[in-house]
Amino acid sequence: MTVWIALLRAVNVSGVNTLPMEPFRALLDELRLEGARTYIQSGNAVFRSAQSAGALQALIADGVLKRFGFRPPVLMRTLAEMEAAHRGCPFTVEAGEKVFFHFMERELPRATGDFLKSLATAEERYAFQGRMLWLHLPGGAGRSKLADRVGRLPIDMTARNLKTVEALIALARKLEAA
Repeated sequence: MTVWIALLRAVNVSGVNTLPMEPFRALLDELRLEGARTYIQSGNAVFRSAQSAGALQALIADGVLKRFGFRPPVLMRTLAEMEAAHRGCPFTVEAGEKVFFHFMERELPRATGDFLKSLATAEERYAFQGRMLWLHLPGGAGRSKLADRVGRLPIDMTARNLKTVEALIALARKLEAA
């Protein structure tokens, strides 16, 4: 069985799309996703399953719709994919929580780089490869034009900070070793 990491987009944000973790974990158990664990309140889950990423995305999104009344985009990554995203991050650990990992459903067109460059301040940096986009935002994401516009790109994606990515990798490794 594969260890999967589910990343739900736009849950528990400003009182919208409320998804309490205890009932969410219970839903994952009911969906027969083995060893399900959640991390913080932003829609992160780790579990084992033999199902494909596409099947799991639909299963979880439909389950959330039925139980909680909204259908969030769900992006799936294996432990190996999450570790590769972490290793591939071009920004140093010293940047800490000001580094954001954007997990995308598909690759961005190369022309997107010019668009991002036009938005970034002198201190902000970005890189993208495959289905990953990394942002280093020394001033934080809240007031960044770059972060705002990335969030509006016409693609399903969800962002996590470095600390969350590292915590999810640790949870997934623990589940894999169990």
